[in-house]
Amino acid sequence: MKNFNQSSLARFFTRFPKLLFAGLMYSIPFAVFSGIFILISFLSGFNNVILWSLGIIPAMPFYSGLVMVIRKISVEKEDVNVFKTFVQAFRENLKKSIFNGFVAYLIVACSFFAILYYGTLAQTDIVYGSVFTIYIVFSIAMLIMLFYVPLLTITYDLRLRDIYKNSLLLIFGKILRNIVALVLVGIISFAVFLAVIYAKGAMLIVVVVLSVIFYPMIATYIIVSVIAKGVQESVGYFTGDNVQYVLTEEEVQRETEAVENANSDDDYIFVNGRMIKNPSKTNTTE
Repeated sequence: MKNFNQSSLARFFTRFPKLLFAGLMYSIPFAVFSGIFILISFLSGFNNVILWSLGIIPAMPFYSGLVMVIRKISVEKEDVNVFKTFVQAFRENLKKSIFNGFVAYLIVACSFFAILYYGTLAQTDIVYGSVFTIYIVFSIAMLIMLFYVPLLTITYDLRLRDIYKNSLLLIFGKILRNIVALVLVGIISFAVFLAVIYAKGAMLIVVVVLSVIFYPMIATYIIVSVIAKGVQESVGYFTGDNVQYVLTEEEVQRETEAVENANSDDDYIFVNGRMIKNPSKTNTTE
């Protein structure tokens, strides 16, 4: 029972007020930024996802704060000062988060546009159907990569190049956890979508407001809780539960060869299903 009380699921409910506060600290700025760009799109007559989704960029530093609070509560089992932890993560990761926001914006805008475009063409030509399928798979892979980017950014002292390199490697290195996170987030996303589609009048406003308040926090909590263990096993531990992985003789040999053949500019090498330091030391952000 004690173990369950410290589980991520139990702590979601016992620390819900703190999680809700952190969620609002992200959701409100995101809603404001998105509202501004949506308003601009209507006033300018350029009603397109390219303009609608621009709010992702300035909101991403706030998302870093949300991820940090959730990491502390769900993974590290800490009782944190939400405001202080959120603001510290916002400040320390501001520049990288803006860049991450730009990348996320490009992925969302381009994927959405390409899927709509090729999805329409696929109805009349089987060749475009193949292209449409490729874009679907690519978009899912990029979405999974975005699961990892914020967590790696706020947790490890890595260059942007290494953050994205490691995030891409983790798409394939932790497939089972990625599928679990994707399915769970997909379920709640579909539920929100149905609620918005079928709500009418004043109820639609209520559903949209509740979705803005709760959805980002819940989705992020699921993602961080599911992928955190895989990240620690692959990149480095940020909790006290550091159970060392014991390598076989064959794995030691492969790891030695990988280090010898690695690019000297790389901070990490992916080998034996793990990311290992090469040879520079990686610091963990507290």
